[in-house]
Amino acid sequence: MKNKSLFLILLFFIGSCALSTLRVYDYKTTSHSPSILFETSKLSEYPETWNFYVHDGYGRAHKVDSISLDSTSINAILETPSPIQLPAKLQPSEYIRKQEVHVFVKNLNLDTNSLIELQASDLENVVMYSSPELDAEKEESTKSAGKTALTVFGIIIGIIVAASLLIYLAIQSLLNSIGCYIATMAYGSYDAPEVLVLRRFRDEKLNKTFLGRVFIANYYAFSPLLVKFVKKTGIAEKFIRKKLDGFVFRLKAKNNW
Repeated sequence: MKNKSLFLILLFFIGSCALSTLRVYDYKTTSHSPSILFETSKLSEYPETWNFYVHDGYGRAHKVDSISLDSTSINAILETPSPIQLPAKLQPSEYIRKQEVHVFVKNLNLDTNSLIELQASDLENVVMYSSPELDAEKEESTKSAGKTALTVFGIIIGIIVAASLLIYLAIQSLLNSIGCYIATMAYGSYDAPEVLVLRRFRDEKLNKTFLGRVFIANYYAFSPLLVKFVKKTGIAEKFIRKKLDGFVFRLKAKNNW
């Protein structure tokens, strides 16, 4: 039962984390105005993490060797143009291309292997497969979902611990509040010296081991029924007390009680 509960908790936690990834951007081509290059975003702050391509007026694609962006212009060094396809949506095998940024310019010819500067007015549009704004939103959503899942997980663990503690305290309270039924019946008093020895054996010896606690739980579960049976037969003083006397004597001798 314990393992099943832990499995369900783990499954819930994993499921919560999985739900947080449902808002994954699907990497379709999206067209943006040139202003996206000059706004404050991951694109302008960390351009080195993106793969830039500049497309000239003839449709030729130049891979960018190095690039820097500021609020009004682009400075870049372009490689020799080479053909590149822009699918409407990336396939799973093309996942690595999600960081591509394709900048389309009005210029027919662009210088290669030398530093060029492009103003916003030189640009027509920007095509991307991944949006900096959506990535930031997704990251924030994932963090929020992760925090929520951890919070829920913590609450569940707290409830389990609290419930276990309450059950333990209830059992302990029950054990401490009820007397030794059979011993009390045999000796006629809850405070008889022999009963005190047996209670001390319960508290100092049995209650400190797992098997001992199992014995105590079963004892208190079945001894009331046994007491009722024994009282009807009239053998309490003759048999049970005799057996208990020997056991109490050995306990006192062994433990110096």
